[in-house]
Order: sequence, then C-alpha cells, then structure tokens
Amino acid sequence: VPGFVSGDPAFPQGALAGYFDRVRISHTYSDFKKEAKRILGHVPGGGVLREAYHRAGEMTKAMVARDEDSWFEKFGLLTVGPVDGHDIPALVEFLTEARDIDRPMVLHVKTIKGKGLDVAEGDATTFHSPKAFKLDAAATAGCRYEMSKGGGKSFTAAFADGLIGLMQRDEKVVASTAAMPGGTGLDKVMPRFPDRTWDTGICESHAMDMMAGLAKTGFRPFFAVYSTFLQRAFDQAFQEVSLQGLAVRLCLDRAGVVGGDGAVHHGFCDISILRSLPDACLLAPADEPSLLAALEFMRTYDEGLSAVRYPRDDVSSLLAERLGDCPAFELGKARLLTPEHADLDDDRPDAAVVAYGTCAVHALLARDTLLNEGYRVAVYDARFAKPIDTSLVRGLLERQIPVVTVEDHSVVSGFGSCFLEAAADFGLDASRVKRLGLPDDWILQDSRKNQLAEAGIDAAAIVRAVRAAASQGTGANANTQAGPTRASDPVQRV
Repeated sequence: VPGFVSGDPAFPQGALAGYFDRVRISHTYSDFKKEAKRILGHVPGGGVLREAYHRAGEMTKAMVARDEDSWFEKFGLLTVGPVDGHDIPALVEFLTEARDIDRPMVLHVKTIKGKGLDVAEGDATTFHSPKAFKLDAAATAGCRYEMSKGGGKSFTAAFADGLIGLMQRDEKVVASTAAMPGGTGLDKVMPRFPDRTWDTGICESHAMDMMAGLAKTGFRPFFAVYSTFLQRAFDQAFQEVSLQGLAVRLCLDRAGVVGGDGAVHHGFCDISILRSLPDACLLAPADEPSLLAALEFMRTYDEGLSAVRYPRDDVSSLLAERLGDCPAFELGKARLLTPEHADLDDDRPDAAVVAYGTCAVHALLARDTLLNEGYRVAVYDARFAKPIDTSLVRGLLERQIPVVTVEDHSVVSGFGSCFLEAAADFGLDASRVKRLGLPDDWILQDSRKNQLAEAGIDAAAIVRAVRAAASQGTGANANTQAGPTRASDPVQRV
C-alpha cells in the first residue's frame, strides 16, 4: 500500500493494515460514524448495538495495530500509521485527511535519517550536522567518504578534556546531556565514567531536574546542552535549581552564531535568560586555557546556578602566545589583555574594548590594526556577565574613556546591557559606550566567519567601532587629548 512502511515486523503489514488506516481517517468513514451514533441514539436497544459495534472495531484494530501504539487509543487519540515519510504524495494525502479530523489524533510518520545516501543511513550521528566531505564512489570499494579536516581543536573537544580532568580529580563531579553526547563532547567522557554520566534523551527539562536532585545530595553536577536548547529547561532552572539555591553547572555549547545550522540553532539568548536568576553566575572563556579555568571555578561555586558559554568553533592560541599562562577565574573580575594599560591614569588609552567570550580574540586582532594607525586601545576579557566587574566599569567611565563592548550574543539584554546597567547603578555617564552584538534580527545560514561579519562583531567591525568611539571622545574632557595619538605626532599630556 503506497505510503505505508513495510518489511519491518514491528509495524502493521500489508494491504489490510493500510486499508484500515486510510478508512479510519477518511471523511466518508468519519461522517458514517457520526450518523450511525445519531441514529442509534434514537433506536430502542441502540446502546447495545453501539457497544457491539465499538467492540468489533476494537477487535479489528487489534488485528492490525502494534501493541505500543494501542495505548494512544486509551486516551481517545485516533492512531494512524506508521506511514512512509519518504513517500511524499502519500504523506500529503494523509496530512490532508488528518487536517480535517474533528478530534485529537496521532499520525505516526516513519523516516530514515540520511535517506538516499548509504553512508549517512549507516552513520546517522556523524551525518547529523557534518562538515564538508568528499565522496569516493570507486567501483571496487563502494561509497566511501572523507571528512574535511578542521582548523584545530574545537571548544567541544576542549570541554570534554576539561570535564574528564575534573572528574578524575573530584569524585563528586557528575554530568549529563539530553540526546547530545556527540554534539557536546560527552561521548568522550561517558566511556571513562559510565557510572557518573547520563544521557536523558531529548528531555532537557528532566536532565535539569535530575542534576538538581544530584546537587541536593551533595554532588557537583554539570549539564552539557546546546545554548539554543537551554530555554526548554528554563522552568526547571528557575524553580528546581535557582529557587532552591542549588549549584547546578550549565555548559552551553553552540553559543552565539553557529554557521550552517542557521537561525534555529543560534545561541543568542542564554545571557538574557539566565541573568534574571538570583545568585546565578555567568561566564565565558576566550580560549581553551580559560575554558579549563572556568570549569574549575564552577566546580567549587556552590552559591547557585552557574553557566559557561562557548561557540561551535576552534579554540584560538593567540592569548596563550602573547600573554602566557591563564590566571584563575576570580568571581566578577575581568582580565586585562593589554598589560601596558594596567594603570589607566599613567597610560590612558584612546578607547577600551571590553569583550565577552571569544570576542576577546577578535578584539586583540582589531587592536593590532588600530595600533598601526596610532590608536592606543585597552582590551579586556570580561569573563563574567554576572556578576560584572563593576570596578572596571567605574574605572573606565569615571575617566570618560570611550568603551566598546562586544559579544557573540543578542545585543538585547546581553553583556553590553549588563555593562550599561552597572553604569546606571553608579550614576555614571554611559554616553560613550558603544555595544556590539548580534542584531535584533534573524541571521540565516552561512559560515560562522561570514555571520560574525554580518552581525558586526568581527575584528573589522571592532576596528570601525573603536575609531568612531575614539573620535566621539575627542575633547570630551580636559584630560583627553585632541584625538588619537599617531606614531608621528608629538604628544603633550596635561
């Protein structure tokens, strides 16, 4: 029967099963049942006849239905299928009929992941969201593929290594994910610690609850989840974790723009979701050493929920090459990436860039360009969105230094908003603060590099923003020189 799955003993087989399912959702059958019930309601003994009809129908369904589907019927849900989701004309017919059904129903559509490509059908996990690959269809070897090599170690792999290190040092550390062991790197951890790691399936809310329970009993739980799927468990983050004062640790992979997955997977709202929760601690690393340091900080942060966000990207070695060892995370403290600006009064910058997460790398690259143009720019790795480094906010704004904040998160209620709110709390003039972040709009599929450029948060965009900010700060106060210092211009300090 077109549209019906065949060849699998777990499913109804043959023309009879297909015929009955088609009949059950047809308008003719539905109208006939309504009219029959109406007539029987006015016929002496109609109730007995109606019950006999119902039992006959149940017996017929039992002959062709799967046991695991029959329980839907107990809830009054008409159950149809499974139908072949790859037979588009037949599927359209079923959907058309289902559209006009006058009561709740279950239409079971079966598809095969990677249908039509043998290697994808045989390795659904690898081909769920693959990198570019080449096919070799040599006649003697069959269909083989070779994945394109990445540019380096990914944040996901760095997280997995970091979590393994934590679990080796601390027996109280446990971890879970929600049907994303491969995507979050937990598949590398689970074989090492099978009794301390769990995959709950596609149920983020349950995973969050489960981690809350483990935190309540003294464990140190880490929940690895894509940033874009965090909202599925916000109720539990609020009610079961934060309200109870429990220390559950969220590891938010795929934060920010995610390249080819496009708008449906961009992690653009995790800061705004979590920053409203009392005692929540929000972190972001710039590279692998700072990710490891963030995880270690979270391990012993017991005041409430904590979360670290990182992108679907490779880690950069720029900070390690220029600055050496990564210092430990200190609650609510940023890291200065340009040591020459340690004393803002002694070596006042023309502008400052306060970057959250991996945007700190772009900010350093932007500073290189600006330095060649004669601008002096201080760059900070913010590290925390909550609690934000208020001493840094005051230090920059009290000196009326133009500031550019940059983040791979929505500009709406993101890190830049945290910066402005801190300024407002201290009654500081924030008119020289320029926020860069993901626009209040949808960003569609492209490479992550192009998406960062489209959003205006790559190195080139930071260069433009700093130039504009420094120009606007010209003459703002007596202690600010008349413009950015050029290498060839003499400088006279007041």
